[in-house]
Order: sequence, then structure tokens, then C-alpha cells
Amino acid sequence: MLKLISLLIVVLLSSCLSGDDLYRKVLPKSSVVTIEDRMKNVQENVFETDKSNFTSLRVDDRIKSIPSITESFIVTSFRETDVNFILYFSDDGTEINKTSIKQIIKHANFMRNNPTLKLRLEGHTDERGTREYNLALGENRALNVKEILGLYDLSSRIEVISFGEEKPMTQQHDEDAWQKNRRVEFVYQ
Repeated sequence: MLKLISLLIVVLLSSCLSGDDLYRKVLPKSSVVTIEDRMKNVQENVFETDKSNFTSLRVDDRIKSIPSITESFIVTSFRETDVNFILYFSDDGTEINKTSIKQIIKHANFMRNNPTLKLRLEGHTDERGTREYNLALGENRALNVKEILGLYDLSSRIEVISFGEEKPMTQQHDEDAWQKNRRVEFVYQ
């Protein structure tokens, strides 16, 4: 009996509702979808072409190029001035003191950083002594400097020449002048 009553209820309900109405009541209502036009608020991005003649470098390249620019400037100025460094010696001496050795090592490091650079060491003496003796003394002074630079494997890039007393820095004939004339000049080429 109970089965008969439930069957009648199902038949009555199904006859009152069409298939679409039944789905509308059973399915959840669809939510309202609003489409917003965001294109109205977007500004156009305008890119202009860079018409400058500058070449762009990465930051790393710029940092690397700064020392090379500085060094090339130094090398150019060295070449233009002829004499770049003067090392003075005692009377009739060829010994090089510790302070001078530190200076020579700086030049060795500079040359190692600039492999195309060559150096001419010019030995000079004061006017006292014979011409032959002064030529030998000037050469020995320059060779002592070259020996230190040779420790840095630079011998093949170094030329030694002695002018003896032929090219004095000053023409006077006193101890101050003689002291200035006892020297080795570093000339970068």
C-alpha cells in the first residue's frame, strides 16, 4: 500500500513539471558574471628607439675597462714624457737600497700588467772619472736595475744603455749637481 501511494506522488509531480523546470530546480543557480573592460584604463607604453651613438656596456665591462683606460693613459703619458722614473745612486756606487727596490718592483708589476710595454734603462754618472770608467759605471747601474726586473721575467723587454757622463741632468760642478747626475732613468717605449 505504501508503495502504491509513493508511486502516485511521483507520477503527479512528474506531470506538473516539465524536464527543464525539474533541472532548473535541481541544479544550482548560475552566478552573475560581470565582464569588466579594463582596456579603457590601460595606457599605451611608447618605446622610442635610442638614437645616440654611445655604445652600451654592462656594469661588469665598465668596471673592467676603468683600470685599462687609466693604464693606457699612464702608458701614453709615460711615452710622451720620455723619462718616467729616476733612480739615484751614491758616489761611485751601483748598489740599490730597499726603498729603491720597492720602486723597481712597482715598475715590474706595471710592466707585467702592460705586456706590450718595453723599458729602456739609461745609466748616467757624474763628470768625475774617465770617460770609459763612467760608461762602465753607468752600464753597471742600469744592469743592476735590470737584474731585479729580470726576477719578474722581464729581461727580454728591457734594453740597457749607458751614457756615462755624456748627458748630465745639470751642468754645474758641485756635489748637488753630481748627485743628480748619478742616476738610472726608466724610459718606457
